[in-house]
Amino acid sequence: MTKTKKRYIMVIDLRKCIGCKTCSVACCTENKVSTETKPWNVVMNVMGGDFPNYERQLIPKSCQHCEDAPCVSICPTGASFKYEDGGQILVNYDKCIGCRGCMNACPYDARVFNWKNPTKTYPGNPAVSERTIGVVEKCTFCIHKVKKAHKEGKQVGTTITNKDNKSVVSPACIVNCVGDARYFGDINDTNSEVYQLLKDNKHKVLAQKAGTKPNVYYLGLKEQFQ
Repeated sequence: MTKTKKRYIMVIDLRKCIGCKTCSVACCTENKVSTETKPWNVVMNVMGGDFPNYERQLIPKSCQHCEDAPCVSICPTGASFKYEDGGQILVNYDKCIGCRGCMNACPYDARVFNWKNPTKTYPGNPAVSERTIGVVEKCTFCIHKVKKAHKEGKQVGTTITNKDNKSVVSPACIVNCVGDARYFGDINDTNSEVYQLLKDNKHKVLAQKAGTKPNVYYLGLKEQFQ
């Protein structure tokens, strides 16, 4: 019997998001993101509509880990690649030449160019290496935590039977979300909480017309902001 490949996705329920930016702070802390660079995980405060009927929505955004990732296909060195056991889009910093073609190709403005070497050592997770000047960095879905969990045989992402289990391994933004607005798991597992959420709720993705098939899904995303 062939084992189905994992495909990790994130679901963000905008009906619960309060825009506190704890997800952004947790991401920076976990991944040693310098205060001198743009965070990998941002919370957009988007306004739309016509006067006097303006609408506002808070939309957290990071790398969308697309199925058809233009950043991967355009990379001349293979530094940007798709991780086989989960589908995450990653960057091999040793291969990155800083051409920034991936940044131009990304329709989500999710990548950050590192203009400086770190001026100090950031604590973070010791499994995460600090990036040096001249490379492009971004959200990894906390790949270091996922790999460690796989190695130790731990559950990655919540299922419908263990969604309150604190021993389940998830990215830092998920663990620290104060509004319980973020979810992570394997969409190919029908017992996963993310599978159930998408099955039971109307959902949308950002920049759908770009055709990249993102793996971050939003509940409650207003039509004009997708």
